[in-house]
Amino acid sequence: MSLLTATSSATRPRRPLRAGVKSLFVGLFVALSAGLLIGAQPVQAETTLVSSSPADGEKVATSPTQIVAVFSAAVPNNAVMQAVCEGRPAPIGTVTVGADGISLIATVTAALPIGTCNVTYSVPQADGKVATGGFSFEVLDPATADPGDLGGDVTDGGNLAVDPPPVSGPLGLFRILAYLSLAALFGGIAFIRWTWPEGINDDATYRFLRIAWIVALVSNYVVASLRASLLSGDSVVSALIPLGWGELFNSASGISAALRVVLIAACAIVALRPDRIFDPQSQIAALALPTVAMATFGLTRVIDDFSVVGTVAGVVHVLAVGMWLGGLLFLAQAVLIGPGEEDLMHAVRTFSRQANIYIGVTVVAGFVQLYQMDGGSTLTSRHGRLIIVKVIGVAAMVYMGGAARQFVTHQLAKKRELSGRTAKQLRKAVVSEIGIGILVLVFTSWAVATLPPNVTPPGSDRTNYAFVGDRSGGAFDVQLKVTPATVGLNAVRIDVYSPPTGLTDLTVQFNPPTNNTASVTLNVPLDGVGAARLPMSEGVPFGAPGLWTIIVTGNGPEGPLPSVTYTVSVTANSGTTTGTDVTTTSVVLTVDGSPATVVVPLGTTVPGAAAPAAGIQPVTATVVTSVP
Repeated sequence: MSLLTATSSATRPRRPLRAGVKSLFVGLFVALSAGLLIGAQPVQAETTLVSSSPADGEKVATSPTQIVAVFSAAVPNNAVMQAVCEGRPAPIGTVTVGADGISLIATVTAALPIGTCNVTYSVPQADGKVATGGFSFEVLDPATADPGDLGGDVTDGGNLAVDPPPVSGPLGLFRILAYLSLAALFGGIAFIRWTWPEGINDDATYRFLRIAWIVALVSNYVVASLRASLLSGDSVVSALIPLGWGELFNSASGISAALRVVLIAACAIVALRPDRIFDPQSQIAALALPTVAMATFGLTRVIDDFSVVGTVAGVVHVLAVGMWLGGLLFLAQAVLIGPGEEDLMHAVRTFSRQANIYIGVTVVAGFVQLYQMDGGSTLTSRHGRLIIVKVIGVAAMVYMGGAARQFVTHQLAKKRELSGRTAKQLRKAVVSEIGIGILVLVFTSWAVATLPPNVTPPGSDRTNYAFVGDRSGGAFDVQLKVTPATVGLNAVRIDVYSPPTGLTDLTVQFNPPTNNTASVTLNVPLDGVGAARLPMSEGVPFGAPGLWTIIVTGNGPEGPLPSVTYTVSVTANSGTTTGTDVTTTSVVLTVDGSPATVVVPLGTTVPGAAAPAAGIQPVTATVVTSVP
């Protein structure tokens, strides 16, 4: 029999495919669509706390300037949040609902005392009940705090905007369907190419790929729209138009979600014409498009400080899972739906061997990714515990699949044809394995909604600053941080704790130890409590080693505020030439008696922020040169 000679569909009595693929994909899609509509109505489930800042159990080196609690559903304006620190009411202002509609924000009007703070909340719900709960954190003494006791950035005062949860209920459900359908498309194409080439002439193959492609395109389009709606705060209806997807392009994971939709749409060339898998002129595109589309799921955790190893492991993991789970779907819905001749028996035995490779790669890459994201906190973090449950599910899949593969190896080794009874038995085993796989995807989607310990939340600052100045206290309560405090570019952060509002003309002036070195003035656009940061890539250029005098000035609601002075010891950098030439990432400044101004863009913008003041603010650096 020629490699591409298939058993005709007339000689293979099959069950109607509508009861198979459509019951799996279309049925799920209809159910999830109904869930999306229901999700637009008031949710009757109890409102629960999703995250907080400071986090529950967190130890912070300095008093936060605000306390934020993020919930699983919208909170009304009459929700209450209170805090008690060391047995006394905490100095917090009016509690307001955040711009995202699901968070409560309480401004800290004065420094919290050193010790444990207990926060409680009461959130009225649509059904008349009240959801209550709380969390606690500890304010450490900066003079005696052990850096090992601090999670994240020891200099983070908790005044950065809280990123909203990355998924909502409908988004999490559609994410499962999006992954499952794309895995079916990708795994089915891989199955045809490397396991069952004869299937290219089978009607079931065409119907399977066509339905998988349609469901993958629609579900991934809905996922991108829901993510855009969540980030922008716009309605779901407006986000269904791609013109409203602008917020997706502020992060690599958002870009991958939009790109995935485009790639799946392009997969029509192979989903509607599977014969192109073997056409030399179109084979590369037919295989590359679904592969790249599937690989984008591995970019969910791609952010600036995440390792290349973790990202590569994530991509390899999703591709291996796609080959395994997608192959099982194709096997159950296109191969084992009826009896067949030698080509079907060969396909079953071949996939049985290939599955062992897919499982091995899945497990190894999964553990590498888990180590990168959770490290030693697998048992203590919510993300780690969810992954452990996922691992148990994968183990169950391996066990069931192993039993089926042993049956294939020992009972079907010498059979030349696949009988209807054998096909039915194998199909039941494969469907059971797929069922566990779908349950694993549920926990995977849940884990995506949680933040691993080793992944920095968007909008936060975990920089370990070399110089951390003391808070000035009083009417003009500020704190300055600089790193690495060496000659060359330096990242700078300024935290304002007071006045809460009405602050104008906030400037930070860096004065060098010698007259022939450029001084730098940062014009900070904060009008009250908040944080401004200049990233290392476009930081303050220290032109000479020595003691730099840094003066922070500003005007309050009633006039000029008392200036705050810091002295920073700047050391020589062996890789930097000291002198009168100051180099930044955007321009080279040479001492010629003329002042130069460099506008430095914002380093990180918090997605979904209602106003610029919600996150770390941009800074304008004015570099003033002087003639020796």
